[in-house]
Amino acid sequence: RRPLSPPVPCRVGLRARGGAEQRRGLGGPMAAAGSELDVFGAPSDDAFDGFEVPSAARAAQSGIGRATEEELSSLVAQADNAERQGRPMGVLVEADALPWNGRHCMKLGRIRLLRVAGHTLFVGPHWYCTFAMLGVINGVGCMFLFGVASFLGSLHLLGGFLATIGSSLACIACSMGDPGIVQHPGGPSGTGGPGKPHQMLPSSGKRECNACNIIQPRGCLHCEYCEVCIVGWDHHCPWMSKCIGGQNLQAFNRFLGVSLISLTYVVSVTAVTA
Repeated sequence: RRPLSPPVPCRVGLRARGGAEQRRGLGGPMAAAGSELDVFGAPSDDAFDGFEVPSAARAAQSGIGRATEEELSSLVAQADNAERQGRPMGVLVEADALPWNGRHCMKLGRIRLLRVAGHTLFVGPHWYCTFAMLGVINGVGCMFLFGVASFLGSLHLLGGFLATIGSSLACIACSMGDPGIVQHPGGPSGTGGPGKPHQMLPSSGKRECNACNIIQPRGCLHCEYCEVCIVGWDHHCPWMSKCIGGQNLQAFNRFLGVSLISLTYVVSVTAVTA
């Protein structure tokens, strides 16, 4: 228990005697005003003259303050540990195990899951960029087919067609694939959102994600655009509509390879026949 300090003399007790004699000769409103100021006013500077707090009391108060700060820090640490223990390690999303409940569309963060013919399509927030990419691929392919290959025979017509179709299918496969979404073992339980503070580097295996309410596995990162945790995160690609992670990295590399070979073929044939 904190020791009681000696009472501090207030302005009422110190000035009541001295001020009473001065107010005896005053009447009317001035006397009433002076009385109210003396009674309800703040302690004057001379009220503390000659009063000294014992050093033992100051030391006791300082010790109590330090003990209180230590107790608060201990309570905060215990709360953080309890909250950390209550968050499990995130697990990969299995599309077939999700609670569809007869629905054909579900949303995880900003990624929409579409159930089509028994398959799950993962459509990212930048789906319009994927349409732009498909437009460029098919535009270049059509110009090559009708402007160059049609004058070179059926062999180059077939080559141009395969190059265009192959690049388009590789783009669709990557943009509709699962990037590797990680969530709570019991299903989505976090508040979602971009997550704060923004995560700049993949997790080392101990980082907590407040938005997804999980402990991130090693190499996982919470994307501020997709608003989900991605395992094996590589980068966010708007042309593929979402992040490139551990589950669709191989499809992304396949798209790059097919597109590069197709573009090399189209440019080479066009340059030779020009």
